[in-house]
Amino acid sequence: MRKTKAFKEAVAETLAELARRGVTFAPATVADTIEQQITTVSERLGIQVRSVWRYFDASATADRLAKSQAS
Repeated sequence: MRKTKAFKEAVAETLAELARRGVTFAPATVADTIEQQITTVSERLGIQVRSVWRYFDASATADRLAKSQAS
């Protein structure tokens, strides 16, 4: 999954959203979080990973990461 264009774009978009919020995370941490989210959604909905990307929201992911860092 990590070698796909969608994954790389998701990581880049999430890092950009975090930067807009003034929050920094290591790219590896963001990548791990996104991989976990995508895998979980795929399993829970019973759909293929490639279909999950239409539900991905970089802004929402950045919000969750920022909130986790604040607490």
